Parts: sequence; structure tokens; C-alpha cells
Amino acid sequence: MRRNSPPAFACWLVESVLPGRYPEAMLGDLIEEYTLRAESTSRLTASRWFWSQACRTVPSMVWSSLRNRDGLISTSVAIGVYIVMGMLKFAADWTISKVVAPEQTTYVVLAPVVFLTTSAIGGCVAARIRRGATMFLALMVVITVAVLMELQVCTIPVPWWYQFGFLTLGPLAVIITPTLFGRLKATRNCHVNGPGTIAD
Repeated sequence: MRRNSPPAFACWLVESVLPGRYPEAMLGDLIEEYTLRAESTSRLTASRWFWSQACRTVPSMVWSSLRNRDGLISTSVAIGVYIVMGMLKFAADWTISKVVAPEQTTYVVLAPVVFLTTSAIGGCVAARIRRGATMFLALMVVITVAVLMELQVCTIPVPWWYQFGFLTLGPLAVIITPTLFGRLKATRNCHVNGPGTIAD
């Protein structure tokens, strides 16, 4: 990885919502501007600028893609992956409750592990099928957790941070895991092919 490369997660966020026709060119312009800013100011200042651009770009691109055919395809992929995630979670919950830990208190301890694992797998699958589907999947996870919190599905009293963890870490697992795996793959390619071979 080059020293003056922009934050990887911000790059992935922007790339995941850009329209399908010219994402490399659009992201390339941002990366080029980041490089110029990093050389003329500091890397921290350039990173802040890049994050501000990402935070402005993502909502407008998500809204734009919702109104066109690209958004419909990404939403369809997200719904399909969400259904598979639900089946995986149901199977894991059933296995834990019947085989591993029939007591409900043990399940409360294992539930976050199952949820985060399922969310991470779903995020990787959605990103693999269609770049923009991950954002819609994360949004679906947020809505589901919020509804379940409102319905108070958990009958055992749990602290506020337990539910807040589901609300924040679930969508983050959907979004961050594909980035981490992409980063690991890029690092592995760098070691195999030699330094300086990772593309932006």
C-alpha cells in the first residue's frame, strides 16, 4: 500500500454507492485530489477532507440509486441475502437452544456472536454479488433490530448497551467485513507480487 493512499473504508463506502458505469473514474478523481492534498498539507488533513467527501457522497448516491434501476437491483440482492441470513440465524438459534445451550441465559450470551457472524457473512455475500447491495442490507438490519427492540422480543432483562450493540454492531459488521476481507486480499497480493502492486 502506498503511503499517501486515502482511508480504505471511506474508499470502499464511496465505491459501493457509485453508479455502475464509471465508478473507477469518479473514485479516481477523489483519490487524485486526496493525493494532492496529502502532499501539500498533511495526511491527517487530507484524510479529514476525504471523509467529508465520502459523508456527502454516500447519502446522495444512495438516494439517487433508489430512484433508478441500479437501486432496484441492489435492493433485490439485499433482500435475497437478508432472507438467507434469516434462515442461517434461525438454524443457528435452533441448534444453540436445542443442542448447545437450552438455558435462555446462555443463549443471551451467544446471541451476539450468532448475530454478528450472520451479519458479517451476509455483508460479504452481498458485496460479492453486487457492490451497492451492502448499504441496503445494512439498512435492513438496522430497521429489523429497531423493530425487535421496540417489540421487546428479549424476555430476559438486559442492559441498554446490549441492545445498542445489536443496533450499531450489526450494520457495521455488514459494511466493514467486506472491506476487511478486501484489504486482507490486497495485502496478500502485495506480498505475493511485491510492494507497490496494489491498485487504488
